[in-house]
Amino acid sequence: MASSLVHFLRCSVSGQIKKLFVINGSVFHLNEGRSKLISFLRCHNSKSTTPRINAVMGMSYGITLTLFGLNLSKKEEDNDILTQKYRDARLAHMRQDLKKADDLYHECLKLASQLVESKSITEEKFLTARTLMYDGLADIAMQTGNLETAELLYKDTMKGCLQHGMALTHNTIVEISLKLASIYAIIGKKTEAEAGYMFCIQTQTPKLKERVKQWQDKKTPTVLHPEMDETEKDTAALLGMALGSYGRFLLYEKRYQEALGMFENALMYAKHVLGYNSDQYIVVLNDLATLYIVTNHYQEAENLLLEGINLSSKYKLKEGAALYSNLGAIHIRNRNIEDAIKSCQAGLEYAKKFDHKTAYSMAESCLKKAATLMSASSDKKTNT
Repeated sequence: MASSLVHFLRCSVSGQIKKLFVINGSVFHLNEGRSKLISFLRCHNSKSTTPRINAVMGMSYGITLTLFGLNLSKKEEDNDILTQKYRDARLAHMRQDLKKADDLYHECLKLASQLVESKSITEEKFLTARTLMYDGLADIAMQTGNLETAELLYKDTMKGCLQHGMALTHNTIVEISLKLASIYAIIGKKTEAEAGYMFCIQTQTPKLKERVKQWQDKKTPTVLHPEMDETEKDTAALLGMALGSYGRFLLYEKRYQEALGMFENALMYAKHVLGYNSDQYIVVLNDLATLYIVTNHYQEAENLLLEGINLSSKYKLKEGAALYSNLGAIHIRNRNIEDAIKSCQAGLEYAKKFDHKTAYSMAESCLKKAATLMSASSDKKTNT
């Protein structure tokens, strides 16, 4: 694995890439085929307010200036046209106005080039600006499915971070590595993908060793545990996402026992960092249920799906929409067609309520399958 890790890090800052496409969205069924793998390894949406959590889920809004020690006062920002324009780009990105954000990031790059050529800014500030803009543009490319562009930009972003002296163990490097690992998984570079996932997990795990001991200490009430600061939350969130992403990779590769361990650990981090009332907790429950479905442990899968449905209903969680379709799939497998129709219909209504287009499509597919089986069953009875 060590040699693979070296290869992954080398690939992260140089090398050739292949052209591909990605389907944005959340697909929870175990699918077949390369295009399906793209969806299967998708990043999950979340309502979490933690920036690093959003970042790993394909919703990052750029590396911040503070990571490079550029803590500018409000007055300094207002008087610095480059910083002000970057701030506007990030704001547009946060508001999901991707076209405007993309234009502003490019304007920032052009302005930075002009300023460094005229010696109005130093080479160091130019490198900082370029790294920040590349990171923002990479996230937009990732969100819009332009993975070829995203990969190149993430590599350049990582170069810039390392040139600034950022440690390989820094959360920002781990975040970029996780995104690159997912891209490698999609394009079929399994060795690099697995090395990337392992790099993220092995880098983050030691940072949280003492915190995990506290979580596992049954004698001390949770309320007595020291609160996590934002950096530790980011660290834990990144580790949880790496575990979940690697688990989905292993599931697709049919390495079920290994995937189970990853999902169980991911669930622990989702529970302690985000809580039961988070979309990410529901996502991991669903991943576990998917694993149980494909390994024919239907009762365990059903128990998890019902738990997730109850939590989603109680806390009004968007990701709960997909659980109904997976529950319907179990009923279909067990030939409980009426229950399948009820579950899929509930999923359809839930997805419509939360405007969850992918879950809506899943529910429609589930209903069609159930209707087909019901029709076939009716025809069989008529013929007999």
